Amino acid sequence: MHKVAIVTLAGDLHARVIRRQLQEVHDVDVAVVASDTLSAAGGLTWSNVAGVDLTLPTEDGGTIAVADLDLVWWRRCHGRPTVPDAVTDPQMRKLVVKDNRAGLRGLLLAGFTGTWISDPYATERAQNKILQLSVARSVGLTVPRTLISTDPAAVRDFTRAHGGTVIAKTLTGLLGTSLEAGRVTLDSLGDDDEITVSATVYQEEIPGTDHLRVMVFGDRVHTARIRSGELDWRLAGDMEVEPVVIDARLGDRLREVTSRLGLRMGVFDVKLRPDGEPVFLEVNPQGQFLFVEGMSDMPLGEAFAEFVVGELAAVRGHAFV
Repeated sequence: MHKVAIVTLAGDLHARVIRRQLQEVHDVDVAVVASDTLSAAGGLTWSNVAGVDLTLPTEDGGTIAVADLDLVWWRRCHGRPTVPDAVTDPQMRKLVVKDNRAGLRGLLLAGFTGTWISDPYATERAQNKILQLSVARSVGLTVPRTLISTDPAAVRDFTRAHGGTVIAKTLTGLLGTSLEAGRVTLDSLGDDDEITVSATVYQEEIPGTDHLRVMVFGDRVHTARIRSGELDWRLAGDMEVEPVVIDARLGDRLREVTSRLGLRMGVFDVKLRPDGEPVFLEVNPQGQFLFVEGMSDMPLGEAFAEFVVGELAAVRGHAFV
């Protein structure tokens, strides 16, 4: 029987759904490793002494031997970790978190010989928005005119060149904080200290109400159109979601971005201009997709499970029977 580990956060809905699909439909043994509850869980062991098994704790209280794993889905590894209350010193609590994360990643990088969805280094690298925009443009995708800067004069010049209003958003996310994109005007950019404090993404606003959520699972592309008048459809209460088939050339280019970033999967946000031109916004190496299934009846959980089965077949060199 094939064995898969899903490294994620405790209680992750995606892990639960895909685990059930793989176990019940495809007879794959799946363990969930909660990366945010390693403290006091026990069961994490690595050694260079012969005869010692490399193991990780599972969410259900057991352990799994790394040598038995065929595939690791590296899904969510940066949640707010739990640390026992007995550890009271703030610096020691930080150290516990860092050591557990290093132990988890190091154990797998040193001892796991199967296939990743996706490799941890590639996943971290691919989250860089500057790299994403550069790769997307290099494969022929249309991207928004963008400035990332801490230079007040450059930011004001860029905003002035785009009619006095641009979209501003952060380069990275922040756990537990809503940091959605927003419009900023030239009049609001008068504080030099505010601009210089942090590198920020400034982009031209792409008009239109149609957004594409494109899920690339290996060679397969699954797309939903999300219709909303909100700048950020995630905050909309009136969005309409439906499955669509995108142009083959767009699908090929999104697969190429996934490949060049070293990923096996990616969840893309693309906006359609009123003339139908697709504009790349970003790719999340481990983006959410089950909400699309819930709002459109697209069988994305089944599709992802089949993708995992295909990856398992490739690593073993034969098809499932």
